[in-house]
Amino acid sequence: MKLCPVIALCLFVSDAFAQGPIVTPLNGNAQLKNSGTYFSSKRQITDTIRLPFLDDFTSTTLFPNTLYWTDNQVYVNNHFAISPPSYNVATFDNLDSKGRPYQALSGLTQNHCDSLTSNYINLKNFKSVGVWKNYSAADSIYLSFYYQMQGRGDVLDQTDSLVLKFKNSAGLWKTVWKISGKNDKKFKQVLVGIKNADYFHNNFQFRFINYSKSTGNMNQWHLDYVRLNSGRSAKDTAILDVAINAIPFGPLKWYATMPYDHFKVSPSYHTAPAHSVVARNNNDTSVNVQFTCEVRNQYNQLVLFYPNTGSSRNVKKFSDSTEFYTGLQLDTFSGKKPSLTFKHKITPLNFDNLPDDYNSLVSNNEFSRTFQFNNFFAYDDGTAEGGYGLDYGSLPNGPGYAAIKFNAPKADTLRGISVFFNRSVADITNKSFTLMIWKSISEPPANNDDNDVVFKRVEIPSAFYSDSINGFVDIVLDTAVALDAGDFYIGWQQNINFMLNIGYDNNYKYAQSGGRNPNLFYNLNGYWETVSATITGAPMMRPIVGEPLPKKVTSVRQIKSANQNIKLYPNPSGNSTVLDIVSDNTITLVEVYDLSGKLIMKANADSVNQLNIVALSPGFYTIRCTSINNQISNLKYIKN
Repeated sequence: MKLCPVIALCLFVSDAFAQGPIVTPLNGNAQLKNSGTYFSSKRQITDTIRLPFLDDFTSTTLFPNTLYWTDNQVYVNNHFAISPPSYNVATFDNLDSKGRPYQALSGLTQNHCDSLTSNYINLKNFKSVGVWKNYSAADSIYLSFYYQMQGRGDVLDQTDSLVLKFKNSAGLWKTVWKISGKNDKKFKQVLVGIKNADYFHNNFQFRFINYSKSTGNMNQWHLDYVRLNSGRSAKDTAILDVAINAIPFGPLKWYATMPYDHFKVSPSYHTAPAHSVVARNNNDTSVNVQFTCEVRNQYNQLVLFYPNTGSSRNVKKFSDSTEFYTGLQLDTFSGKKPSLTFKHKITPLNFDNLPDDYNSLVSNNEFSRTFQFNNFFAYDDGTAEGGYGLDYGSLPNGPGYAAIKFNAPKADTLRGISVFFNRSVADITNKSFTLMIWKSISEPPANNDDNDVVFKRVEIPSAFYSDSINGFVDIVLDTAVALDAGDFYIGWQQNINFMLNIGYDNNYKYAQSGGRNPNLFYNLNGYWETVSATITGAPMMRPIVGEPLPKKVTSVRQIKSANQNIKLYPNPSGNSTVLDIVSDNTITLVEVYDLSGKLIMKANADSVNQLNIVALSPGFYTIRCTSINNQISNLKYIKN
């Protein structure tokens, strides 16, 4: 009897009785891992900082600005937080400055994770009308900041915490504020007064620290709008600032990007009815704001300009407001991969003094983003917030499938699949699977996998973790697939229960409106099903179409879809104690894996053409052969 599957959205720990696609946390951050050296600001510190102090994290990405901070463990980004005071936040998680977990994932022990430490700040004295005066409690110095639990990450529990410490004149750190985790996604502002005389010295520092279990990149705290100044009070919660606080979606309706020649088949169908920008009023009174947007092509020519005339309106206190721009035309450009740069600007007509008053480095009233057509279809924006894979739950091992539907407006040639393999929960470099390309599947309610039409199967020996900054690996097909205009599907087949963990873009919104992703399907019970309503994002798999891909690109992996040039003899082994490997290419590495994906033995040399199998127990194995030109083949082997 077939089991009735239940789809589970799971962040880190899966339900043993649920089957279907699940979402898992990041066990690493590809952008941080491959960003190179620590960001160095052009403005270098020559002395301690003097008041006022303000950082809303809009002056840098990836790492905090060295003008303000001494360490680089937090991740400055604009995609993990929800409705921040301004775009970009500092995210605290369980990953170090290289995007790697501080400890092996276990979810058991509580650990010190990220720190964010201010540079030295002079709280000893200040100059007033040419005279130096010492600070005291009477100067009413307050530190304020906004924090958010979770954001787009996992729900925090009471064992997670965020802590604020001050350094006294003896160099000792004292905890002055602390909060434990719970299920709460709202940004909240905290004000902490500096009244103890022990903090009025010229090497004062403050430090934020998060404590969490070893659960990767999902137990997150987000910090924004940190400011320190005198002459404040505990009631100084209103911020005289209106800021852009959300990155606009791209100009396309269905995809994040697509090939331009496909787009031109039906430009109006693929163009979003409007593009937008979101502004946040952080003040306790409404503010009249003007909105403008200019669009330039790849030659920096002004294509469109949305004037502020008529776009001035009030933005309510402590609220977000979205401005929509309509009438965008995208079918008048030249070249195979034209690009557009959108520069959004807001002009508050009053109550927008704070960044200037605090000598802010940049204005959070402007934001630019470049969109480019490309040689692939993508639902995702290139940044992973989690991992996507199949969970068998209580089902036994057996064939499992995941599929993603795309639509080609015209006939074309499928050349490869670009995949973001996310390091999450467990390293699966020893787990093989089959990359699948379907002409059609029996979508629900048809539910009959016997009617599926398969274009191509490609045996993949393991997940490939990229060294590139965006984390994608291009799997080039040895034989291209001819696509007709219309729907096609890409995905994978696996035969045992493990999490493949394709990158998962949680910011994706179907047709820019959100809800369940209707392009995702899975098959664990012999028939296709749609994903749960909780699966709203996009797995990061992209079909590459058009002209042949370059053979010498270092990020490209060429995988043989058939093992026509390699033979194992004898197979089954019979009474033989050695396995002969016959190949047209020189084999430099041979690895033997059991059915669970565990590496049993390997041999590597300038040339490997024979393997001693005396120590190999009887059973079924996968033999992975890597040739001198980095082509990989996956072959089945039986030891009697």
